[in-house]
Amino acid sequence: MVASKSLAALLVSVIMTSPTLAQEPGTIVEFNDSVRDFIATDHGYTEVNLRDYFGRVNPDVARWYQHVNTLANPWMEGRQPGTPGDDLSTEYIEFHLNKSGLQPAFVTSTGEKSWRQPFTFQMGRRTPTLESSTVSIMDAPLVRGEDYTVLANSGSGEITAPVTFVGYAIEEGVDGYDSFGDDDDLSGRIAIMLRYEPIDGAGVSRWADEGWSSHAGIAPKFEAVLDRDVAGVILVTSPKAIDARSGLESLRGSRGWQPRAEVPVVHMTPDQVDTLLKRAHPDKRGLAELRRAADRDRLDTLDLSDDVTVTLQTELSASGIPARNVGGVIPGSGSLADEWLIIGGHYDHLGTGYTGSRARGSNRIHTGADDNASGTASLLVMADRLARRARNDEGDRRSVMVVGFGAEEAGLHGSAYFADNPPMDIEDVTCMLNFDMMGNLSERGLQVLGTGTAEEFEEMLPRHVAESPLVVYATPSGTGPSDHTSFYNKGIPVLFFFTGITDEYHTPEDQAWLVNPEGAVHIINLAEGLADEMVTRDELLTYQEANQSRPRGGARSRVRLGVMPAYNADVETGVMIDGVSENTSASKAGIKPGDILVGWNDQSIEDGQKLMNLLRDASPGDTVDVTILRKGKLEKLPVTLQGMGD
Repeated sequence: MVASKSLAALLVSVIMTSPTLAQEPGTIVEFNDSVRDFIATDHGYTEVNLRDYFGRVNPDVARWYQHVNTLANPWMEGRQPGTPGDDLSTEYIEFHLNKSGLQPAFVTSTGEKSWRQPFTFQMGRRTPTLESSTVSIMDAPLVRGEDYTVLANSGSGEITAPVTFVGYAIEEGVDGYDSFGDDDDLSGRIAIMLRYEPIDGAGVSRWADEGWSSHAGIAPKFEAVLDRDVAGVILVTSPKAIDARSGLESLRGSRGWQPRAEVPVVHMTPDQVDTLLKRAHPDKRGLAELRRAADRDRLDTLDLSDDVTVTLQTELSASGIPARNVGGVIPGSGSLADEWLIIGGHYDHLGTGYTGSRARGSNRIHTGADDNASGTASLLVMADRLARRARNDEGDRRSVMVVGFGAEEAGLHGSAYFADNPPMDIEDVTCMLNFDMMGNLSERGLQVLGTGTAEEFEEMLPRHVAESPLVVYATPSGTGPSDHTSFYNKGIPVLFFFTGITDEYHTPEDQAWLVNPEGAVHIINLAEGLADEMVTRDELLTYQEANQSRPRGGARSRVRLGVMPAYNADVETGVMIDGVSENTSASKAGIKPGDILVGWNDQSIEDGQKLMNLLRDASPGDTVDVTILRKGKLEKLPVTLQGMGD
């Protein structure tokens, strides 16, 4: 994820000796601001004799620093997924997990044990490749590009089945509008679905003063039919709709459509759908008549003749980037052996800046010492410690999964894949500890996020912090820009250990000589104590939703724009918007998914970091002119910023 000053400065045990600490060691400070607001502070400078230093400190300090130096060596090419450097990093992690006595965590399709869990991911809105497709009504084939197109959210497969007209496929429209009956089941049938939403006699939306309302969105319509086990989908646009896109959608034009289906999905011309409906309807009614009934909510799903079938065949391939998770297991013992603690952190980084770099235009290797060789080194040290504990303890212990996630920098892909395809029952996981950017412990101390995700943390965390030399800033939230989010979203308690963002974050300057080895081992000591209690306590931790409370006292105001950026979209400059939350500053100003934010008053928005900085400097009630790029045209929208709780 988410970066430090001289080695000499950072090797000093400032947490133990500095007289300038703002807080007493062994204390917890409430911290409710964003992870991106936890900024590492400077360190004092001194001369260090490395031989003397490493000879007198905990041996794990040298081991940890050696791991960071190896993983952040330019030979690893910035640990970019799909590169030889990614392979080398994987081999390094495997070697040390094996050396510590862990067992391979995964099983291949042939039943062999493996350290690796492979997956592929895509950057931004990539267009899949259409390998083949055929569509026919009964035995009459249609012409691709003239009669139909295959949509990018289509799955691959072949189905011959009768059709069901589902109108606009809207579950909860205006004034109780609903396209479905109570027990509709589309199993074994192909749905014919109207695009957009009900229109009046003039072809204008019944529910919006201009354009379309939110009910016209493509995603909830597809979700509705896919949830009813549809065998295939035919989308059709009414020729009567005034504000509709003309013609058939292309693969490229629909590449951002969600959700992805596992069944064939095509866009068919109104003429062909009209012919199909008249052939299959008992009273020979066509598209215009059925659409008018759907416009007035006079038609639930309508199964048409089983004797009239449509064949849909589609084969698509996605040009994904290969990546992997790397993991090992410390087997548990006794009555707790089938329950789990997961300790993870991402090992990948930016390569030469393929995503997320703040050094625009640079092709230098981003070695990623703090982000996240520091967390990976901590994983390896923890794995060795906990494996030794398990070998020396004959009591009941939970199993421990130690895993390095791939492709985190491109969007939490590795942890999301793991959480969706876990090698254990996810219900048996007591907690997930996330190690990401642990290399910059300073006077500011340590931020621990997720402290509100388990009922027991309120009592447990202070006990362990009191025995450490650390100042801990506790943040309840279980979400954020790192891998713990994937597990919190599955209902698992999480703790995320984080030492702060520095000027070197996501630049080639994030180098190994800038990290703080002794500080990292202080954090590992704290995490080890917590982990050991988690694997030996009688009961699983009790998950709870973490409510992010407002900061106390005079904390400064924060604003919320209400957008979900697509940080990995293929844009030269600006921030492409993937989603807009309802009743937020963005939605009220008219910002829409697909817009690219390029300007803020008289300042340019080059990337997501610039946008966050601008938001951080703003106050609730401010009105700013946001410039967007929409369909090739620049527009300026006045945006009144709301507070975080509004």
